[in-house]
Amino acid sequence: MKFSIDLVHHNPGEPPFETRFLDPGTLVSFGFNGQVFKHINCVATFDALGHDFFPKGSPARAWLDPFAARIDREIRAAKSAGLKVFHHIDLFVLPKALVEHYRDDMCDPATGRILLESERTLDVHRVMFEELTRRWPAVDGYVARVGETYLFDTPFHTGNSAIRYGPEYVPPTTAEKDEFVALIEFLRKEICVRHKRLLFFRTWDTRTDRFHASLDFYRYVTDRIEPHENLVFSIKHTGHDFFRRVKVNEVLAQGNHAQIVEVQCQREYEGKGAYPSYVMHGVINGFEENAKRIGLKDLVSDWRIQGIFAWSRGGGWFGPYLTNEFWPTLNAYVIAAWAHDPSRAEGEIFSEFCRTHAGLKKDDAARFRELCLLAARAVLKGRYCEAWDKTLNESDAPVALWMRDDRLGGLHQLEKIFSYLYENDLLGNALAEKREAVELWEQVERTFEEITFSDRKLGEELYTSVQYGVRLFRVVEAGWRVMALGYAGERRGRYDTGALREAITGYDRAWESYRAIDTMPGCASLYQDVYLGLPGTESPPGLGATVEKYRRIT
Repeated sequence: MKFSIDLVHHNPGEPPFETRFLDPGTLVSFGFNGQVFKHINCVATFDALGHDFFPKGSPARAWLDPFAARIDREIRAAKSAGLKVFHHIDLFVLPKALVEHYRDDMCDPATGRILLESERTLDVHRVMFEELTRRWPAVDGYVARVGETYLFDTPFHTGNSAIRYGPEYVPPTTAEKDEFVALIEFLRKEICVRHKRLLFFRTWDTRTDRFHASLDFYRYVTDRIEPHENLVFSIKHTGHDFFRRVKVNEVLAQGNHAQIVEVQCQREYEGKGAYPSYVMHGVINGFEENAKRIGLKDLVSDWRIQGIFAWSRGGGWFGPYLTNEFWPTLNAYVIAAWAHDPSRAEGEIFSEFCRTHAGLKKDDAARFRELCLLAARAVLKGRYCEAWDKTLNESDAPVALWMRDDRLGGLHQLEKIFSYLYENDLLGNALAEKREAVELWEQVERTFEEITFSDRKLGEELYTSVQYGVRLFRVVEAGWRVMALGYAGERRGRYDTGALREAITGYDRAWESYRAIDTMPGCASLYQDVYLGLPGTESPPGLGATVEKYRRIT
């Protein structure tokens, strides 16, 4: 493939990850040919506008100078290793002082929103790309996204999505599509034509009827934009976020433009590598649960599919925080090697990794592959809910977002699903699925015990990750049992207090067992029983609050 690029997406507002994937040498050895960094747009000074937005001696300048120096070091290191360099930018993000200076020209007077239709906004970005190209001529291009603007790491900047997204869901409009056309045409002219740099425009969003996953929306926008050799659209392989039980993105290998495919190696909804999580078998060959078992191997021969955009580390928020990044490494190795030579079978690359990075002999490698595929099925059964998911369009989000990052949601997040399960007499089916997940994890545990690792330390730490999966999903199974009994009691107007008390006791024991792995070698940080709140906000009630509610009843 033409492009095989990698990004370490550090958690916004937190210290950067310590990871091998910041080392360009690692990327080259895996088969990547490009490295992606973030925030280069935030060190543009805009001096050409004739104003000093980062005056010497100011806190803003004290922040900017070391940030720019770090970018210098990153670019030099990547280029020295032979990698192409790209920078991920969110649009629009600009210095607070600049926005305040031009507020009347570029912002909505009522909301303060930076406006795409303002000529001043476009002129400011012309100046920005001119400055970035002049100062860092070695940068090969940019990865642009709209929809979210994270400002946690850029305290002297402000911003908003270049495209209007309402705070609540509204159906897509022609005006929204036309905004995309106007923005991409501007970026094409400035980045691809004027500065002769690559532009990877991410179709990122989380709505199935919008740019990212709707073929009609995608074609409406992209058919109005003239193709260019430096313009590539970056698209997730899934028709939603990085979930299971969603279809392969229908916009892949469609339209008139080149594309790269986004793949997450540290899946934020599936443990982030805290427990066994090998997904590239499904990404490349097709996931077992999909009616149309389409994988990237079925798309790669199309001329439009020109590369892979991998996130070796990062995605989502908070933890689990890893002390051993074996599982993301396995995923990154396989997808990079496959992108380097798509004629190779995924299983062949997997075996190569087992030999070169895990020190496994042939029979042990075969058992290890069995373990990985068992764990993938265990995640499917434990994290998702087939009885609910099969009622949805394949592109809808399965089982809401009840379990994500290092947080466990409860009925505050699952009420709609439990209502459906109760009304259709499917609570038993859901609980049987969660029990099956635990049984699969226990089978993973038994399979692991049959494998001999020549690297004793690696074996011990992988055993910890197996125990993490076994014990975490015992918590999940016990929690769902408490929720099912409690919810059914609410709906009936009477509780089976004996069964509920027994379920809560099992839940407490599962948590006790799970927390005990915290002292085991290589253990990632643990899940919490509250839900996800963004940095600086209070965590919403999660599974723990639901269980405590029913504990009071018993």
